[in-house]
Amino acid sequence: MEFNQTQQVTSALVEAYGIAAEKRHEFLTPEHLLAGFLKDKDFWECLAGCGRAEELEENLYGYLNSLECLPEDIEPSIHFSSQMNEVYETAGKTVAAASASMIHVHHMMYSYFQLEESNARYFLERCLDCPIPDFLNSLIEMGMNVETGTENDMDRNGRYFRELEPFHALTGRKTELDRMVRILSRKTRNNVLVAGGHGVGKTALVKGLSAMIEDGKVPEKLQDSRIIELNVSSLLSGAQFRGDLEGRIQQIMESAEEEGNLIVYVDELRSLGGSSRNDDSSKDILSLLIPYFKSSKIKFIISANYEDIKKVSTSDGSILGLFRQIDLEEPSAEETYKILEGFRPELEEHHGVHYEEEAVRHAIDMSIRYISDRCLPDKAIDLMDEAGAYAYTHKSALVSPGTVDLALADICRTDVQASDEEIRSDLYNMEERLSETIYGQEKAIKTVSEAVLMSKAGLLDSGRTIGNFLFVGPTGVGKTELAKALARQLHVPLHRFDMSEYTEKHSVAKLIGSPAGYVGYDDGGILTDTIRKNPYCILLLDEIEKAHEDIYNLLLQVMDYAVITDNKGRKVDFRNVVLIMTSNVGARYAHKSAIGFESKVNAGEAMAKEVKNVFAPEFINRLSSVVIFNDLDGKMAERILNNKIELLRKRLESKNIDLVINSDAFTKLLKEGYSREYGAREIERVLNARLTPLLMREILFGAKENFTAEVYLSEDEFKIRTR
Repeated sequence: MEFNQTQQVTSALVEAYGIAAEKRHEFLTPEHLLAGFLKDKDFWECLAGCGRAEELEENLYGYLNSLECLPEDIEPSIHFSSQMNEVYETAGKTVAAASASMIHVHHMMYSYFQLEESNARYFLERCLDCPIPDFLNSLIEMGMNVETGTENDMDRNGRYFRELEPFHALTGRKTELDRMVRILSRKTRNNVLVAGGHGVGKTALVKGLSAMIEDGKVPEKLQDSRIIELNVSSLLSGAQFRGDLEGRIQQIMESAEEEGNLIVYVDELRSLGGSSRNDDSSKDILSLLIPYFKSSKIKFIISANYEDIKKVSTSDGSILGLFRQIDLEEPSAEETYKILEGFRPELEEHHGVHYEEEAVRHAIDMSIRYISDRCLPDKAIDLMDEAGAYAYTHKSALVSPGTVDLALADICRTDVQASDEEIRSDLYNMEERLSETIYGQEKAIKTVSEAVLMSKAGLLDSGRTIGNFLFVGPTGVGKTELAKALARQLHVPLHRFDMSEYTEKHSVAKLIGSPAGYVGYDDGGILTDTIRKNPYCILLLDEIEKAHEDIYNLLLQVMDYAVITDNKGRKVDFRNVVLIMTSNVGARYAHKSAIGFESKVNAGEAMAKEVKNVFAPEFINRLSSVVIFNDLDGKMAERILNNKIELLRKRLESKNIDLVINSDAFTKLLKEGYSREYGAREIERVLNARLTPLLMREILFGAKENFTAEVYLSEDEFKIRTR
């Protein structure tokens, strides 16, 4: 038997869903609902009279903040936890035993005290200063005071609907609002589909219409209208079988028709389409609503992104024929500034801070630059809110551009805190700094540095990546090291993919995600997810020649347009990526080219020629540069060995050990480590095989502490003496 619930319980449940959504939790638990009840003034006062409400709130949010969150690229789909179902089941039995018809707050609280091993019950009991029955009696008295009057059908179905809050500060969008009013005033096809990207302001537009209705600024036909939002999560909750869902939809829609003058708003078309559920029943929600879309008694407004519209159009285009579409374009930076100025007083009051005008404009610029998976104005508003929270928690009364950068650091996962002077200095000295760690590759360093600087100066096509480079050369000469050093100079992370793992035809699916209907569809693509989370980065594709040919087509799209569309239709922006691919094709031919007195082809020319033989012309033409790396020579090997020894010496200094290597030992290390075939990797292998084990034994089993370790040769073997 299904019971209705009072408005207080419904409101607490709505608040609980909001808390779970904000914290990106997959399951709604009794702790979420209890936090929702705390937002009710009467419940708070009742609890405060029986115990310590503040303590309960602190414990609840401490627990909720510790729960695992869904990744940002996964759309949250919130379901009841097993304990949450248990709470409602116990409440229902209690109501039935009392021959009542409504679930009240005290029924829910009684259910909490019946839970076993529940944090919600533990927190609640610990904060009470009176016996549990006294607390429940206080809730009953509270219910008698506030739950008065009769309920109509819409009140009984209040758990599925909530009044949409008007938004009076909506800036711009007059054309779109006028268009919406005209559609809703039509006799037929008077349902609205608001289409636009994530964060473009679809819900704000509908709230703006609600404000117009409240202010009487709409035609007479719409003046008595109410906009109510359909809570799809509550609609699905507990509807395990198709018949349950059909009956529930019929019940609430018939109530809405009887109410009259209602405009039903659904936030996100996908919530009706079953993209987040595995059972077939959810796929029927949209089709179950078709009779009501056609009805003249209820009007609908549904927001959607273009990918979801495309999916519905493919499966059943006739449904979209019942709607008139309004396209909501992303506002310009200047339009966004006007919108943010409207939000500014509200944010200042909430955080108790003042926003500098430069900070508002800086938030817009930085959100455009660093946040690529959402649209203006939402991403700029979100950044301003984050900056205000940062200033409040750090006891600062002023939000400056620097505060915005600090708040953005965690969001974009890059060093946006570096000052303009630091970044400019690193760029100015880029070639010199790179040469300090990469030896003997001056030409390669110069080529990469100039290309990056031209992009930073805005002299290259803004619709492409910062640079597309193919690093060619023998193994161990510094190709990967240059990519790492470049990441440090640009203050961005480096993401490496070994392309020897992507030799099969299905490899593309690993990178951009499996097609719909295949295993792994919900997991997304490794490459696309990486760039979506870190849009500013160095992308290193090692041994690119080993990748399957289908991956080259993917890379052509990246190099041409700096965009990839993943398996779910989402566009991933590569404009702020430095794409580096490495290859050692031609290295063996380069060695052969230097053999013989009559050879007129140098190693670099031989490698460049082989690149043209291996890679297609359309691939090479889209590269910023083919960067040829020189072979490792004696001088380079000596500098690399010195660098490796210095790194080892610094590690030993932390243990108060001084490392000394005499000249004979150094010469032997260099002789054994210098190899044109294996490059610098051979030097590292020699150090790890010949020197590190000796130091390890001395550190673990030696008798002395804080000593000097001298490496020397004895009978052509490495030895260590300590002093």
